Amino acid sequence: MKTPKRNVILLSVLLAAMAVVSMVSAAEQGLNEQNPVDVGKAPNVPDHYIPPEYFMDAKPATPLPESEMITLILSGNALDGLGRSKETGIIEFPASSQDLNTQFVESKGFQNLFIEKDINPEDAVVLVRMPKTMYERLLAGSENDTLTLPTSHFCRFYENLTDLNSHMELKDNVLIVTPGEYDAKVLEELTTIPPVMETPEIPGMNADANSIIPAIALDNGIWFNEWVHFNRAYWWVTYDYCIGQITPNYWYFSGQDNQYYAPQEREYYLNDGQDAIEVVVNYDHFTTDGAVYLFPAIYDNYNHTPTPLLQWESSGDGIIELDSSSFPHAYGYHVQISNGRYYITFEDMDTLQWFAEYVYNDQDNPSTTFTRLTGSAEHYQANQPITDQYVAYTNPVIDEWAREIGGTWRKPREVWSYYEQTPDVSFVSIDRAWGGSNNQDLITRSYLDYRWA
Repeated sequence: MKTPKRNVILLSVLLAAMAVVSMVSAAEQGLNEQNPVDVGKAPNVPDHYIPPEYFMDAKPATPLPESEMITLILSGNALDGLGRSKETGIIEFPASSQDLNTQFVESKGFQNLFIEKDINPEDAVVLVRMPKTMYERLLAGSENDTLTLPTSHFCRFYENLTDLNSHMELKDNVLIVTPGEYDAKVLEELTTIPPVMETPEIPGMNADANSIIPAIALDNGIWFNEWVHFNRAYWWVTYDYCIGQITPNYWYFSGQDNQYYAPQEREYYLNDGQDAIEVVVNYDHFTTDGAVYLFPAIYDNYNHTPTPLLQWESSGDGIIELDSSSFPHAYGYHVQISNGRYYITFEDMDTLQWFAEYVYNDQDNPSTTFTRLTGSAEHYQANQPITDQYVAYTNPVIDEWAREIGGTWRKPREVWSYYEQTPDVSFVSIDRAWGGSNNQDLITRSYLDYRWA
Protein backbone atom coordinates (compact mmCIF):
# COMPACT_ATOMS: atom_id res chain seq x y z
CA MET A 1 0.00 0.00 0.00
CA LYS A 2 0.99 3.59 -0.46
CA THR A 3 0.51 5.18 2.91
CA PRO A 4 3.13 7.90 2.24
CA LYS A 5 1.27 8.94 -0.88
CA ARG A 6 -2.08 9.23 0.82
CA ASN A 7 -0.59 11.25 3.63
CA VAL A 8 0.72 13.69 1.07
CA ILE A 9 -2.76 14.00 -0.39
CA LEU A 10 -4.04 15.39 2.87
CA LEU A 11 -1.74 18.34 2.30
CA SER A 12 -2.88 18.98 -1.25
CA VAL A 13 -5.76 21.25 -0.29
CA LEU A 14 -3.19 23.72 1.00
CA LEU A 15 -2.07 24.28 -2.57
CA ALA A 16 -5.31 26.10 -3.31
CA ALA A 17 -4.07 29.04 -1.26
CA MET A 18 -1.02 29.53 -3.48
CA ALA A 19 -0.63 32.18 -6.17
CA VAL A 20 -2.95 32.34 -9.18
CA VAL A 21 -2.27 29.52 -11.63
CA SER A 22 0.07 30.40 -14.47
CA MET A 23 -1.41 29.39 -17.79
CA VAL A 24 -0.39 29.19 -21.39
CA SER A 25 -2.66 29.16 -24.37
CA ALA A 26 -3.82 25.99 -26.05
CA ALA A 27 -1.89 27.00 -29.11
CA GLU A 28 1.36 27.12 -27.14
CA GLN A 29 0.63 23.88 -25.31
CA GLY A 30 -1.41 21.80 -27.66
CA LEU A 31 -0.96 19.52 -30.58
CA ASN A 32 0.24 20.96 -33.84
CA GLU A 33 1.10 19.56 -37.24
CA GLN A 34 4.73 20.63 -37.04
CA ASN A 35 5.43 18.85 -33.77
CA PRO A 36 3.10 15.83 -33.43
CA VAL A 37 3.46 13.56 -30.41
CA ASP A 38 2.79 9.82 -30.64
CA VAL A 39 2.02 8.77 -27.09
CA GLY A 40 1.78 5.18 -28.28
CA LYS A 41 5.56 5.10 -28.73
CA ALA A 42 6.31 6.22 -25.19
CA PRO A 43 7.64 3.72 -22.64
CA ASN A 44 5.16 1.94 -20.33
CA VAL A 45 2.27 2.58 -22.71
CA PRO A 46 -0.79 0.69 -21.38
CA ASP A 47 -2.59 -1.98 -23.38
CA HIS A 48 -5.44 0.48 -23.78
CA TYR A 49 -4.53 4.14 -24.06
CA ILE A 50 -6.30 7.34 -25.11
CA PRO A 51 -4.32 9.50 -27.54
CA PRO A 52 -4.76 13.27 -27.16
CA GLU A 53 -6.58 13.50 -30.49
CA TYR A 54 -9.47 11.61 -28.91
CA PHE A 55 -10.38 14.27 -26.34
CA MET A 56 -9.95 17.42 -28.40
CA ASP A 57 -12.92 19.71 -29.21
CA ALA A 58 -14.50 19.35 -25.76
CA LYS A 59 -17.48 21.46 -24.73
CA PRO A 60 -19.82 21.71 -21.73
CA ALA A 61 -22.70 19.25 -21.74
CA THR A 62 -26.27 20.28 -22.45
CA PRO A 63 -28.85 18.45 -20.29
CA LEU A 64 -31.63 16.72 -22.19
CA PRO A 65 -34.78 18.85 -22.54
CA GLU A 66 -38.01 17.58 -21.04
CA SER A 67 -39.22 16.60 -24.51
CA GLU A 68 -36.62 13.80 -24.37
CA MET A 69 -37.20 12.85 -20.72
CA ILE A 70 -39.93 11.05 -18.82
CA THR A 71 -40.76 11.72 -15.16
CA LEU A 72 -43.21 9.71 -13.08
CA ILE A 73 -44.61 10.69 -9.68
CA LEU A 74 -45.74 7.64 -7.71
CA SER A 75 -47.56 7.38 -4.41
CA GLY A 76 -45.17 5.96 -1.84
CA ASN A 77 -48.11 4.52 0.09
CA ALA A 78 -49.43 2.72 -2.98
CA LEU A 79 -46.19 0.83 -3.65
CA ASP A 80 -46.23 -2.65 -2.16
CA GLY A 81 -43.15 -3.26 -0.05
CA LEU A 82 -41.89 0.31 -0.28
CA GLY A 83 -40.13 0.01 3.08
CA ARG A 84 -38.35 -3.09 1.84
CA SER A 85 -37.53 -1.27 -1.39
CA LYS A 86 -35.84 1.49 0.57
CA GLU A 87 -33.80 -1.13 2.38
CA THR A 88 -32.76 -3.04 -0.71
CA GLY A 89 -32.46 0.03 -2.92
CA ILE A 90 -34.81 -1.41 -5.58
CA ILE A 91 -38.22 -0.13 -6.67
CA GLU A 92 -40.68 -2.03 -8.87
CA PHE A 93 -43.83 -0.78 -10.58
CA PRO A 94 -45.95 -1.35 -13.74
CA ALA A 95 -45.07 1.22 -16.39
CA SER A 96 -46.51 0.30 -19.78
CA SER A 97 -48.12 2.90 -22.01
CA GLN A 98 -51.46 1.47 -20.97
CA ASP A 99 -50.54 1.96 -17.32
CA LEU A 100 -49.60 5.58 -18.05
CA ASN A 101 -52.98 6.20 -19.69
CA THR A 102 -55.08 4.53 -17.02
CA GLN A 103 -53.19 5.17 -13.78
CA PHE A 104 -51.50 8.54 -14.37
CA VAL A 105 -52.44 12.09 -15.25
CA GLU A 106 -50.03 14.15 -17.35
CA SER A 107 -48.95 17.38 -15.70
CA LYS A 108 -50.07 20.64 -17.29
CA GLY A 109 -47.01 22.51 -16.02
CA PHE A 110 -44.24 20.08 -16.99
CA GLN A 111 -43.79 18.22 -20.25
CA ASN A 112 -43.71 14.40 -20.04
CA LEU A 113 -44.33 14.43 -16.29
CA PHE A 114 -47.00 11.93 -15.20
CA ILE A 115 -48.59 11.91 -11.74
CA GLU A 116 -50.23 8.80 -10.37
CA LYS A 117 -53.95 9.27 -9.83
CA ASP A 118 -55.51 9.57 -6.38
CA ILE A 119 -52.41 10.74 -4.51
CA ASN A 120 -53.55 12.31 -1.26
CA PRO A 121 -51.95 15.58 -0.06
CA GLU A 122 -50.34 13.80 2.89
CA ASP A 123 -49.02 10.84 0.88
CA ALA A 124 -45.31 10.28 0.53
CA VAL A 125 -44.25 10.40 -3.12
CA VAL A 126 -41.49 8.92 -5.25
CA LEU A 127 -40.10 10.70 -8.32
CA VAL A 128 -38.77 8.39 -11.06
CA ARG A 129 -36.86 10.02 -13.91
CA MET A 130 -34.83 8.98 -16.98
CA PRO A 131 -34.43 9.66 -20.73
CA LYS A 132 -37.32 8.41 -22.86
CA THR A 133 -35.03 6.22 -24.97
CA MET A 134 -33.76 4.49 -21.83
CA TYR A 135 -37.32 4.09 -20.52
CA GLU A 136 -38.44 2.47 -23.76
CA ARG A 137 -35.40 0.16 -23.83
CA LEU A 138 -35.87 -0.91 -20.20
CA LEU A 139 -39.58 -1.43 -20.72
CA ALA A 140 -38.98 -3.53 -23.86
CA GLY A 141 -36.70 -5.83 -21.87
CA SER A 142 -38.92 -5.99 -18.78
CA GLU A 143 -41.12 -8.81 -17.58
CA ASN A 144 -44.86 -8.09 -17.68
CA ASP A 145 -44.18 -4.39 -18.45
CA THR A 146 -42.89 -3.92 -14.91
CA LEU A 147 -39.83 -1.75 -14.33
CA THR A 148 -37.36 -2.80 -11.64
CA LEU A 149 -34.92 0.02 -10.91
CA PRO A 150 -32.20 0.94 -8.40
CA THR A 151 -33.51 3.94 -6.51
CA SER A 152 -30.17 5.73 -6.13
CA HIS A 153 -29.95 6.69 -9.81
CA PHE A 154 -33.56 6.86 -10.97
CA CYS A 155 -35.57 7.96 -7.93
CA ARG A 156 -36.00 10.60 -5.28
CA PHE A 157 -38.25 10.37 -2.26
CA TYR A 158 -40.29 13.19 -0.71
CA GLU A 159 -42.63 13.60 2.22
CA ASN A 160 -45.51 14.73 -0.01
CA LEU A 161 -46.29 16.66 -3.20
CA THR A 162 -45.66 19.99 -1.50
CA ASP A 163 -42.20 18.82 -0.47
CA LEU A 164 -41.54 17.58 -4.01
CA ASN A 165 -42.65 20.85 -5.61
CA SER A 166 -40.26 22.78 -3.37
CA HIS A 167 -37.37 20.73 -4.79
CA MET A 168 -38.25 21.12 -8.49
CA GLU A 169 -37.38 23.96 -10.85
CA LEU A 170 -37.87 24.26 -14.61
CA LYS A 171 -35.06 26.21 -16.25
CA ASP A 172 -34.65 26.52 -20.04
CA ASN A 173 -37.01 23.56 -20.50
CA VAL A 174 -34.84 21.37 -18.27
CA LEU A 175 -36.16 20.14 -14.95
CA ILE A 176 -33.82 20.46 -11.97
CA VAL A 177 -34.67 18.07 -9.12
CA THR A 178 -32.75 18.53 -5.88
CA PRO A 179 -32.65 15.91 -3.14
CA GLY A 180 -35.15 15.67 -0.35
CA GLU A 181 -34.35 14.64 3.21
CA TYR A 182 -34.32 10.92 2.38
CA ASP A 183 -31.94 11.41 -0.53
CA ALA A 184 -29.63 13.55 1.59
CA LYS A 185 -29.29 10.62 4.01
CA VAL A 186 -28.47 8.27 1.17
CA LEU A 187 -25.85 10.63 -0.25
CA GLU A 188 -24.31 11.01 3.21
CA GLU A 189 -23.99 7.22 3.46
CA LEU A 190 -22.33 7.04 0.04
CA THR A 191 -19.76 9.69 0.86
CA THR A 192 -18.87 8.19 4.25
CA ILE A 193 -16.27 5.81 2.85
CA PRO A 194 -14.58 3.32 5.18
CA PRO A 195 -10.81 3.02 5.44
CA VAL A 196 -9.21 1.40 2.43
CA MET A 197 -8.61 -2.34 2.69
CA GLU A 198 -5.07 -3.60 2.88
CA THR A 199 -3.94 -5.13 -0.39
CA PRO A 200 -2.86 -8.75 0.01
CA GLU A 201 0.47 -9.81 -1.37
CA ILE A 202 0.31 -11.20 -4.89
CA PRO A 203 2.30 -14.38 -5.51
CA GLY A 204 5.11 -13.85 -7.96
CA MET A 205 4.98 -10.06 -7.64
CA ASN A 206 6.44 -9.54 -4.17
CA ALA A 207 9.81 -8.42 -5.46
CA ASP A 208 8.21 -5.56 -7.39
CA ALA A 209 5.49 -4.58 -4.94
CA ASN A 210 7.26 -1.39 -3.84
CA SER A 211 9.20 -0.62 -6.99
CA ILE A 212 9.03 2.91 -8.39
CA ILE A 213 9.54 3.61 -12.07
CA PRO A 214 11.91 6.59 -12.23
CA ALA A 215 11.11 9.73 -14.20
CA ILE A 216 13.58 9.87 -17.09
CA ALA A 217 14.01 12.27 -19.98
CA LEU A 218 12.55 10.89 -23.21
CA ASP A 219 11.60 12.56 -26.47
CA ASN A 220 8.19 10.84 -26.61
CA GLY A 221 7.44 11.24 -22.92
CA ILE A 222 6.53 8.40 -20.59
CA TRP A 223 3.42 6.72 -19.21
CA PHE A 224 2.82 6.03 -15.51
CA ASN A 225 -0.07 3.65 -14.76
CA GLU A 226 -1.59 1.78 -11.86
CA TRP A 227 -4.62 -0.50 -11.88
CA VAL A 228 -6.68 -2.53 -9.45
CA HIS A 229 -8.42 -5.52 -11.06
CA PHE A 230 -11.59 -7.42 -10.18
CA ASN A 231 -12.86 -10.56 -11.90
CA ARG A 232 -16.43 -11.74 -12.12
CA ALA A 233 -17.00 -13.85 -9.03
CA TYR A 234 -19.07 -16.58 -10.71
CA TRP A 235 -18.31 -17.31 -14.35
CA TRP A 236 -21.72 -18.90 -14.94
CA VAL A 237 -23.61 -15.72 -13.96
CA THR A 238 -23.70 -13.09 -16.70
CA TYR A 239 -24.45 -9.36 -16.52
CA ASP A 240 -25.54 -6.79 -19.10
CA TYR A 241 -25.88 -3.50 -17.17
CA CYS A 242 -23.59 -1.72 -14.66
CA ILE A 243 -24.44 1.46 -12.75
CA GLY A 244 -22.18 3.67 -10.67
CA GLN A 245 -20.93 7.17 -10.11
CA ILE A 246 -17.64 8.91 -10.68
CA THR A 247 -16.60 12.03 -8.76
CA PRO A 248 -13.86 14.36 -9.98
CA ASN A 249 -12.87 15.67 -6.59
CA TYR A 250 -9.88 18.01 -6.81
CA TRP A 251 -7.71 19.60 -9.53
CA TYR A 252 -4.78 21.93 -8.95
CA PHE A 253 -2.00 22.89 -11.33
CA SER A 254 0.64 25.60 -11.52
CA GLY A 255 3.35 26.26 -14.08
CA GLN A 256 3.71 26.18 -17.84
CA ASP A 257 6.84 24.14 -18.49
CA ASN A 258 5.32 20.64 -18.63
CA GLN A 259 2.74 18.95 -20.83
CA TYR A 260 0.75 16.05 -19.42
CA TYR A 261 -2.67 14.50 -19.08
CA ALA A 262 -4.08 12.09 -16.53
CA PRO A 263 -7.03 9.76 -17.30
CA GLN A 264 -8.63 8.31 -14.16
CA GLU A 265 -11.07 5.59 -15.07
CA ARG A 266 -13.55 2.82 -14.45
CA GLU A 267 -12.90 0.09 -17.02
CA TYR A 268 -15.17 -2.80 -17.98
CA TYR A 269 -13.88 -5.75 -19.99
CA LEU A 270 -16.41 -7.67 -22.05
CA ASN A 271 -16.27 -11.32 -23.15
CA ASP A 272 -12.82 -11.87 -21.58
CA GLY A 273 -11.34 -8.71 -23.04
CA GLN A 274 -12.60 -8.86 -26.61
CA ASP A 275 -14.05 -5.40 -26.10
CA ALA A 276 -13.59 -2.83 -23.34
CA ILE A 277 -15.67 0.15 -22.21
CA GLU A 278 -14.18 2.94 -20.11
CA VAL A 279 -15.75 5.78 -18.15
CA VAL A 280 -13.06 8.46 -18.04
CA VAL A 281 -12.35 11.66 -16.13
CA ASN A 282 -9.30 13.22 -17.80
CA TYR A 283 -7.22 16.07 -16.36
CA ASP A 284 -5.68 17.77 -19.40
CA HIS A 285 -2.62 20.00 -19.41
CA PHE A 286 -1.55 18.72 -22.82
CA THR A 287 -4.04 19.96 -25.41
CA THR A 288 -5.32 22.82 -23.21
CA ASP A 289 -4.17 24.83 -20.22
CA GLY A 290 -5.89 22.74 -17.57
CA ALA A 291 -9.34 21.46 -18.56
CA VAL A 292 -11.16 18.44 -17.08
CA TYR A 293 -13.29 16.13 -19.22
CA LEU A 294 -15.83 13.36 -18.78
CA PHE A 295 -16.34 10.88 -21.62
CA PRO A 296 -16.66 7.19 -22.55
CA ALA A 297 -14.19 5.16 -24.60
CA ILE A 298 -14.66 1.83 -26.37
CA TYR A 299 -11.92 -0.51 -27.52
CA ASP A 300 -13.31 -2.90 -30.12
CA ASN A 301 -11.80 -6.29 -31.01
CA TYR A 302 -8.70 -6.01 -28.80
CA ASN A 303 -7.71 -2.62 -30.25
CA HIS A 304 -5.21 -0.60 -28.21
CA THR A 305 -6.82 2.79 -28.96
CA PRO A 306 -10.51 3.72 -28.69
CA THR A 307 -12.84 4.07 -31.64
CA PRO A 308 -13.33 7.82 -32.34
CA LEU A 309 -16.68 9.09 -31.14
CA LEU A 310 -17.61 10.27 -34.64
CA GLN A 311 -17.67 6.62 -35.71
CA TRP A 312 -20.21 5.65 -33.05
CA GLU A 313 -23.89 5.32 -33.87
CA SER A 314 -24.48 8.21 -31.50
CA SER A 315 -21.69 10.32 -30.02
CA GLY A 316 -23.91 11.64 -27.21
CA ASP A 317 -22.62 14.95 -25.86
CA GLY A 318 -19.12 14.27 -27.18
CA ILE A 319 -16.21 15.07 -24.90
CA ILE A 320 -17.83 16.84 -21.93
CA GLU A 321 -15.84 19.68 -20.41
CA LEU A 322 -16.51 19.95 -16.68
CA ASP A 323 -16.54 22.99 -14.43
CA SER A 324 -13.73 22.31 -11.96
CA SER A 325 -15.03 25.01 -9.63
CA SER A 326 -17.96 22.68 -8.85
CA PHE A 327 -15.70 19.84 -7.60
CA PRO A 328 -16.30 17.54 -5.88
CA HIS A 329 -19.16 16.74 -8.25
CA ALA A 330 -20.66 13.27 -8.77
CA TYR A 331 -21.78 12.03 -12.18
CA GLY A 332 -23.78 8.84 -12.52
CA TYR A 333 -22.85 6.43 -15.29
CA HIS A 334 -24.92 3.68 -16.90
CA VAL A 335 -23.19 1.09 -19.08
CA GLN A 336 -25.52 -1.35 -20.84
CA ILE A 337 -25.12 -4.14 -23.40
CA SER A 338 -28.24 -4.71 -25.51
CA ASN A 339 -28.71 -6.45 -28.86
CA GLY A 340 -25.23 -5.81 -30.17
CA ARG A 341 -25.12 -2.21 -29.00
CA TYR A 342 -23.30 -0.63 -26.06
CA TYR A 343 -25.08 2.26 -24.35
CA ILE A 344 -23.31 4.71 -22.04
CA THR A 345 -25.32 7.44 -20.32
CA PHE A 346 -24.29 10.11 -17.80
CA GLU A 347 -26.45 11.92 -15.26
CA ASP A 348 -25.79 14.76 -12.82
CA MET A 349 -26.28 13.31 -9.35
CA ASP A 350 -26.90 16.76 -7.86
CA THR A 351 -29.81 17.72 -10.13
CA LEU A 352 -31.01 14.44 -11.69
CA GLN A 353 -30.40 15.98 -15.10
CA TRP A 354 -29.42 13.52 -17.81
CA PHE A 355 -27.27 13.90 -20.92
CA ALA A 356 -27.56 12.47 -24.42
CA GLU A 357 -26.66 8.79 -24.52
CA TYR A 358 -23.68 7.38 -26.37
CA VAL A 359 -24.41 4.36 -28.58
CA TYR A 360 -21.82 2.04 -30.13
CA ASN A 361 -23.09 -0.48 -32.68
CA ASP A 362 -20.95 -3.64 -32.69
CA GLN A 363 -22.97 -5.87 -35.01
CA ASP A 364 -20.04 -7.86 -36.45
CA ASN A 365 -19.09 -9.72 -33.25
CA PRO A 366 -20.71 -8.01 -30.26
CA SER A 367 -19.90 -8.90 -26.69
CA THR A 368 -22.70 -10.13 -24.47
CA THR A 369 -21.52 -9.73 -20.87
CA PHE A 370 -19.11 -8.04 -18.45
CA THR A 371 -16.25 -10.27 -17.31
CA ARG A 372 -13.77 -7.96 -15.55
CA LEU A 373 -13.79 -4.57 -13.81
CA THR A 374 -10.78 -2.31 -13.29
CA GLY A 375 -10.02 1.02 -11.66
CA SER A 376 -7.12 3.00 -13.09
CA ALA A 377 -4.89 6.00 -12.42
CA GLU A 378 -2.90 6.90 -15.53
CA HIS A 379 -0.57 9.76 -16.42
CA TYR A 380 1.25 10.72 -19.59
CA GLN A 381 4.17 13.08 -19.00
CA ALA A 382 5.45 14.59 -22.26
CA ASN A 383 8.65 16.23 -21.08
CA GLN A 384 11.16 16.22 -18.24
CA PRO A 385 12.30 17.42 -15.78
CA ILE A 386 9.17 18.10 -13.75
CA THR A 387 8.97 21.76 -12.79
CA ASP A 388 5.19 22.26 -12.81
CA GLN A 389 2.96 21.43 -9.85
CA TYR A 390 -0.21 19.38 -10.25
CA VAL A 391 -2.57 17.41 -8.04
CA ALA A 392 -5.72 15.64 -9.24
CA TYR A 393 -7.91 13.02 -7.72
CA THR A 394 -11.12 11.28 -8.63
CA ASN A 395 -12.60 10.13 -5.38
CA PRO A 396 -14.72 8.11 -5.16
CA VAL A 397 -15.54 5.98 -8.19
CA ILE A 398 -18.35 3.73 -6.97
CA ASP A 399 -19.88 0.73 -8.67
CA GLU A 400 -23.32 0.36 -7.12
CA TRP A 401 -25.30 -2.12 -9.23
CA ALA A 402 -24.96 -4.83 -11.85
CA ARG A 403 -27.93 -6.48 -13.56
CA GLU A 404 -28.01 -10.15 -14.36
CA ILE A 405 -29.10 -11.03 -17.85
CA GLY A 406 -32.70 -11.80 -17.02
CA GLY A 407 -33.36 -8.76 -14.88
CA THR A 408 -32.16 -9.26 -11.28
CA TRP A 409 -30.09 -6.40 -9.85
CA ARG A 410 -27.10 -7.37 -7.71
CA LYS A 411 -24.74 -5.39 -5.51
CA PRO A 412 -21.05 -5.39 -6.58
CA ARG A 413 -19.96 -7.43 -3.55
CA GLU A 414 -21.97 -10.33 -5.05
CA VAL A 415 -20.65 -9.75 -8.56
CA TRP A 416 -16.92 -8.95 -8.40
CA SER A 417 -13.98 -10.61 -6.72
CA TYR A 418 -10.69 -8.81 -6.08
CA TYR A 419 -7.88 -10.16 -8.26
CA GLU A 420 -4.77 -7.99 -8.01
CA GLN A 421 -3.27 -4.51 -7.77
CA THR A 422 -0.32 -3.52 -9.94
CA PRO A 423 3.01 -2.33 -8.47
CA ASP A 424 3.68 1.26 -7.42
CA VAL A 425 4.88 3.76 -10.01
CA SER A 426 5.70 7.46 -9.89
CA PHE A 427 3.09 10.25 -9.93
CA VAL A 428 -0.05 8.09 -9.65
CA SER A 429 -1.81 5.98 -7.03
CA ILE A 430 -5.01 3.98 -6.74
CA ASP A 431 -6.67 2.22 -3.84
CA ARG A 432 -9.85 0.24 -3.26
CA ALA A 433 -12.53 -0.39 -0.64
CA TRP A 434 -15.90 -2.00 -0.11
CA GLY A 435 -18.26 0.73 1.06
CA GLY A 436 -21.78 2.09 0.93
CA SER A 437 -24.70 0.32 2.56
CA ASN A 438 -23.46 -2.82 4.35
CA ASN A 439 -20.14 -2.47 2.50
CA GLN A 440 -21.71 -3.82 -0.70
CA ASP A 441 -20.44 -1.15 -3.14
CA LEU A 442 -17.10 -1.40 -4.94
CA ILE A 443 -15.05 1.79 -4.52
CA THR A 444 -11.79 2.88 -6.10
CA ARG A 445 -9.93 6.18 -5.65
CA SER A 446 -7.47 7.52 -8.21
CA TYR A 447 -4.75 10.09 -7.51
CA LEU A 448 -2.12 12.14 -9.34
CA ASP A 449 0.57 14.16 -7.53
CA TYR A 450 3.74 15.80 -8.89
CA ARG A 451 5.49 15.18 -5.54
CA TRP A 452 5.56 11.45 -6.21
CA ALA A 453 8.32 11.76 -8.85
